[in-house]
Amino acid sequence: MSQTELLHAGELDHVGTDLDDEQLLDMYRSMVLGRALETRLHTMYRSGRLPGAVYPGVGQEAAMVGFVSALGPEDIFGGTHRDLTAQLTKGVPLEAIALNFMGKADGPSRGRDGNSHFADFEAGSLMVVSPLPDAYPVAVGAALAFQQRNEPRVALANCGEGATATGTWHEAVNFAAVLRLPVVFTIQNNQYAYSTPNDRETALRHFADRAAGYGIPGTVVEGNDVLACHSAAVTAVTRARSGLGPSIIEAVTFRRLGHAGHDSADYVPDEVRARWEKDDPLTRFEAYLTERGLLDEERRGQAMADAEKRVIEALDRAAEQPDPDPATVGEGVFAPRLRTVPVEPVPTDGAEMTMVDAINSGLTLEMDRDENVFIMGEDVGRFGGAFKVTAGLHDRFGPERVIDTPIAEMALIGSAVGAALMGKRPIVELQYSDFIYPGLDQLVNEAAKYHWKTGESVPMVVRGPSGAGLRAGPNHSISPEGLLAHHPGIKVVTPSGPYSAKGLLLASIRDPNPVVYLEHKKLYRSIKEPVPMADYEVPLGTAAVAREGTDLTIVAWSAMVHTALVAAGRLESEGASVEVIDLQTLVPLDWEAVFASVAKTSRLVIVQEDSPFASVASEISARVADELFWDLDSPIKRVTPPQVHVPFAAALEDAYLPQVDDVVAAVRSVSSG
Repeated sequence: MSQTELLHAGELDHVGTDLDDEQLLDMYRSMVLGRALETRLHTMYRSGRLPGAVYPGVGQEAAMVGFVSALGPEDIFGGTHRDLTAQLTKGVPLEAIALNFMGKADGPSRGRDGNSHFADFEAGSLMVVSPLPDAYPVAVGAALAFQQRNEPRVALANCGEGATATGTWHEAVNFAAVLRLPVVFTIQNNQYAYSTPNDRETALRHFADRAAGYGIPGTVVEGNDVLACHSAAVTAVTRARSGLGPSIIEAVTFRRLGHAGHDSADYVPDEVRARWEKDDPLTRFEAYLTERGLLDEERRGQAMADAEKRVIEALDRAAEQPDPDPATVGEGVFAPRLRTVPVEPVPTDGAEMTMVDAINSGLTLEMDRDENVFIMGEDVGRFGGAFKVTAGLHDRFGPERVIDTPIAEMALIGSAVGAALMGKRPIVELQYSDFIYPGLDQLVNEAAKYHWKTGESVPMVVRGPSGAGLRAGPNHSISPEGLLAHHPGIKVVTPSGPYSAKGLLLASIRDPNPVVYLEHKKLYRSIKEPVPMADYEVPLGTAAVAREGTDLTIVAWSAMVHTALVAAGRLESEGASVEVIDLQTLVPLDWEAVFASVAKTSRLVIVQEDSPFASVASEISARVADELFWDLDSPIKRVTPPQVHVPFAAALEDAYLPQVDDVVAAVRSVSSG
């Protein structure tokens, strides 16, 4: 049975009473401008004059304007591809939207994405991406930053009804509800998720009925009544701003055109379309304004003409602007770090520490130094994390900075993006790096692309245990660095010992980009090294010479560095001088160090724990063969596991992992060539 009922304007408190005449007319002008823009874009697309795609929101103007007009200038809006009218209402310039649709150099995304996929931080609008509802977790993260700083700001995240079926939607709403964050979740129920009708999307009467399952208010309003939408949003925004947590609002409306420009929407029955078109949101609001004495036929005609003129001029002018310079295609993947790493010698003295202790020391130091740094993840609080890496931090810094969260990798990583965009320095702990896969959507489509598309930096760290060797089986043992390195915009860090672990962690937290920091769990407590209590960094993108040699180079990282070192020691007794390069950072990779070593030794063996196909070892082999072909005295050799999953039984896992004997055999084969 439905827990919510459709509310009409007359049933809502203070409908329109908080708005003066000029505000009402502003809302009307926004609706008219949005209608004119979307209609023009659709016409241009259908006639072949518009590149890319268009996702018309014609018919949904009341929901878009009603919801967003309830926000203040400092509030944040996270929209979808069908929210152009909402973007205009939030303050995104029409001219910027036109430039983005034309893929121009001066557009919000500088031609790196098109149509409605842009951000405007000056207007308070988050980046739009295709996967839905990806703006939900990011808006949640923004709200988390507002809560931590006690700022009276609110985030509003919007999506269509189809997106409410996703795990992203559930994780974001549940995450926000548990933490009582200042965020409002709006749903524009336009009857069809592309071509799928409501009864194939949910068994509930209303999508907002789901609110009860999260312990938060849910409201359903007439989505073609801008005042009803505005009033419901004002109530939810006020609730969020006062610290009472999130709400869900569903606006029941209708998408008058297809899902996209190419879609004729012939799946909509004629009688359904006719019924909704009689209840046009513009006509409805015009009747209200006329009754109030604010609008007549002359003023209505003038508003329409002005909007159409503005749209035509903006699109025509945008079409004439310069295209992006092809020479810039490779720029902007990473944000530059403005504060350079000190070049003075790094101290090497200190107490003996395990890697767990060293990482904990780094986290403690940075959280003491920078109040914007916080940690969130499953069981990271009083329990201290699955491997006790965060032990003691909850007591030292409190639950607001060491946050226990639900099991929700999408919400965790997505909210880290939002918090980072609002000036925080979030650190997400994964219980195992295997569990990064549910969060890849947010990591790849939000975190990794933000700076490249918008110029905004996303300083965040995702860290956790990786690797095999502890008989943990195929779901707790992967080394995902090759997968992560494949995606532009993500830095990948792989420490091999306690000293480098602390220095690399501090550099990762201070970097202005998304960093995935992989802690090999076999190294957590198996190695001790002197680690200074002082502040020091190991710069990202610098390899270390773990052992000097002249006859052959072994390149390795993480736990395989130690396998390589043992092999090099054994080979020394045979008269072979083996140099071992510890990459430490895979993205960016220190090609200069690799090339210099191979140029010196003329032979190369690469040892990795990750799967061999399309891997880091493959890329190193290709680059060295391409750039140092005439320096090589023998073929390059890779020592990797087979292309299978990590097995559980000791005999099988040992057969899977590269062993010292495997490395020694590889070196011998290369040396004899």
